[in-house]
Amino acid sequence: MARLSFLLLAVAFGPALHAQLLDRDIRKGNTAYAKGDTKEAIESYAKAATDERGLFNLGNAYYRQDSFPASQRAFENAAAMAKGNAAQARAYHNLGNSWMQQGKYEEAANAYKEALKRDPNDNDTRYNLAYAQKKLEQQKQQQNKDGKDQNKQGQNKQDQQQQGKNGQNKDQKDKQDQQQQPQDQQKKDQEKQQQQQQDRIDPQDAKRMLDAAEQAEKDVQDKVREKLHAGKPKPPTGKDW
Repeated sequence: MARLSFLLLAVAFGPALHAQLLDRDIRKGNTAYAKGDTKEAIESYAKAATDERGLFNLGNAYYRQDSFPASQRAFENAAAMAKGNAAQARAYHNLGNSWMQQGKYEEAANAYKEALKRDPNDNDTRYNLAYAQKKLEQQKQQQNKDGKDQNKQGQNKQDQQQQGKNGQNKDQKDKQDQQQQPQDQQKKDQEKQQQQQQDRIDPQDAKRMLDAAEQAEKDVQDKVREKLHAGKPKPPTGKDW
């Protein structure tokens, strides 16, 4: 019977003992957090992760350590576990901060909105929401600009490729022209040689032509002399008076 009483006492005091252990780990974590020892704080808070306070503080320790994805997960779990609006609002506020540090402005804005639903009078959350929305708008504008720049770069690349093809075609044409020029020159030289050959007179033909020219010249001179003699008055014939 004494053993049964001991078991009943263990069952009765079990939850209280567990709560004491959680409180102890949370206090230990708080002490380490205050000293700046985030590693020990994380170890202590992780032991109390079944308590919303342990999860919330675990998220803060990760956040101070700049482990923002880890702090984000801790705050998400803390928000889901928290019972009252105030605790949920705090968890969502810090969740928004974790998203902000990762450049996830849309997720941050949504987290801040959830926090404001539970605590509409929190000016810090309201300010953070406005800031997140501004950063989100800037991000969208930059993405649109980057998209246009990419399209422009793609077009420029196509233009450069086309220019390269045109340049290559021009180079090929120039090369063909350079190859054609010697051929044209060779053809001209051949035609010139042929013309020179045609213009060149055989020596015998040249002699015959020269003789003919001289004879023609002689004939012309004879005719000229005849005409000159014919034009002169004949001397009078002597008459015996």
